[in-house]
Amino acid sequence: MNRIESKIIEIIKSLDRIMDTWTKLTIRRTLLIAYTILLLLQTITTTLVWLFGKDISTNWLGIMTIEYAAFGTMISWYFAERKRNGGE
Repeated sequence: MNRIESKIIEIIKSLDRIMDTWTKLTIRRTLLIAYTILLLLQTITTTLVWLFGKDISTNWLGIMTIEYAAFGTMISWYFAERKRNGGE
């Protein structure tokens, strides 16, 4: 039983180290930039489709609305963590 407990503690410590890495500014910035680029490309594509007279489905616009809400959450999380780390 002691061996199982030590393995569980080891797993928890490794997960803690992984989560510490995820809160670093570089990883947060990379995720935010990648999501921004994807959202921008999707918006440009949707606008071009709309300009050429194709009808855009309501479902697609609903998905984009959710994506923009997630984008706002990511930005607020980025700056909240940055403020908590003292601008780091």
